[in-house]
Amino acid sequence: MSTVPDAVDDAPGQLLRELERRQDDVLAQLDRLNEQVEAVLEKLGVRLDGAPEPVAEPSTDGEEVELAEAA
Repeated sequence: MSTVPDAVDDAPGQLLRELERRQDDVLAQLDRLNEQVEAVLEKLGVRLDGAPEPVAEPSTDGEEVELAEAA
């Protein structure tokens, strides 16, 4: 027979509150990480505007050929 941890017995809904707290912590960490990435990209002169960048592939003669953006 499986046993339930004492912490769950002591406070109904405690597990859900703990999961929500952890989720909030992770989301806050992701927000801070996103700010750091954006700051680094800004220093590198990269601007994210949501538009896809054109892709370049090598041609058969060794020179790169720019492909048209997908619509």
